Amino acid sequence: MKMLEEGQNQKGEEDGICGLPDCLLLEILSRLPSTKVAIRTGTLSKRWAYLWTWVPTLIFAHYDHPHPWIWCECLRKPNSIYDFAGLVEKTLTQCRQLKLKKFELRTHYDIRFESQFNNWIRHAISCNVEELNLEFMYPDEFWLDQSIFINSCFTDLKLAGCKLNPSGAISWKNLKSLYISYMKLDEDLIVNILSGSPLLETLVLEDLDDYTGIYTTSDDESEANIMKTNASNSLSLTQCPQLKLKKFKLLSCNDIKLESQLNSWILYAIRCNIKEIYLILWTDDGIEYEFMLDQTLFACSCFTHLTLHRCMVNPIGAISWKNLKNLCVSYGSLDEDLIENILSGSPVLETLELEDCFGYGRLDITSKSVKNLVISGYDDFEFDGSEDDVIEINALNIQSLTIKNEINLLKILLVDVSSLVKADLNYSNRGIRYRHTTLEDEMLKGFIMNLGHVKELKIGFFCSEVVTCLQEKGFIFPSHVKFHEVEEVTESSTDWW
Repeated sequence: MKMLEEGQNQKGEEDGICGLPDCLLLEILSRLPSTKVAIRTGTLSKRWAYLWTWVPTLIFAHYDHPHPWIWCECLRKPNSIYDFAGLVEKTLTQCRQLKLKKFELRTHYDIRFESQFNNWIRHAISCNVEELNLEFMYPDEFWLDQSIFINSCFTDLKLAGCKLNPSGAISWKNLKSLYISYMKLDEDLIVNILSGSPLLETLVLEDLDDYTGIYTTSDDESEANIMKTNASNSLSLTQCPQLKLKKFKLLSCNDIKLESQLNSWILYAIRCNIKEIYLILWTDDGIEYEFMLDQTLFACSCFTHLTLHRCMVNPIGAISWKNLKNLCVSYGSLDEDLIENILSGSPVLETLELEDCFGYGRLDITSKSVKNLVISGYDDFEFDGSEDDVIEINALNIQSLTIKNEINLLKILLVDVSSLVKADLNYSNRGIRYRHTTLEDEMLKGFIMNLGHVKELKIGFFCSEVVTCLQEKGFIFPSHVKFHEVEEVTESSTDWW
């Protein structure tokens, strides 16, 4: 790397972080949340004053909310975009880095600044940017400059709220990761994208339709938004080349009319021998409807990671997931026979996570490969507080057990978990709260007594009320029990960039 012309190491600054070489300091600055924060480090010392101008990562954010598609500061103060644009222009004129690793632009679309937006993107492309992240907030789509579609420097590309309008063949020869959300895709465009991305490994599709409403949502990276998929588009991928896809994630609103279209994406991923597949589907207006999976999925041996959210696990015959190591099923109906089918058809399964599933009364895990069991809620809408609202866990070989979130059950019994090394309890009994507090106390106490052999037993915030009750009754918690510290959650303030 070229030596910095200004801000060289000074003898008086060879202490702590200031004594690190320039390459490490630039790496630190590259990991900061925004370019604005990196610029602020210039006040630390003379050496730091111009260090940020060499950072290979530029992040400009007109808003600072994890989900930009909600009412935010940039909409309440529409003139703030003038200040934002001016600051971006000034920053780009001072940057000295000729090779960018990452360029990120998050703002709401304004036709008055379309040429400036494209100029900033062209600047990033001229610096051979590897990772380009463009997020434009609705209601209008940003028309991308044609130079984006014939650029081979991209390895990672994220396009949200953009208009995909290539005038010819797309050429993303080095692209490995593609994220597309809040836009329309027709069959010709799909074929063009996949045909022009021969090295694509990760494909994420999120909300492939017009998005005109502004919603409020609070979720982690995870990743839940209000999604819709365009029912008029035919998503048949039979014309697309077989890529070496490793990861496919589909986030979509589910409707019975869309089953064949969504399954066509899944079948394409299977045809590409996908390793990781995440199907996160749900319905609007609180309608309880599970997505009907194509039977091909249950006889696919290419998966290593599989997530099924609001999907109907309905194999006609035996499941064959011979290479599956991690399975997460959420908001699904499972009975003991189906669980046995899953476990017998997944001989190398290591982690099983059941999130808000229901329908089973016993988890009998005899597999020697399963080492981690996570029960993240139990969602039984027919709960009546009877003796039937109990599940038993018999898992001789598991080494890690997590029980968390809202458990709509009377009790969970640990039959045999003798191989456990660590356990994490962070749940609440919403089904018996305020009615059977004694049962809550006995359930947690039973956990503690049955887990006396584990090396690490953590009890989380959701159990704090029961913990307090037990302490007041004189119960002494064993020394191996550790309590989670309550993490203070604060809302991030809206920022310009």
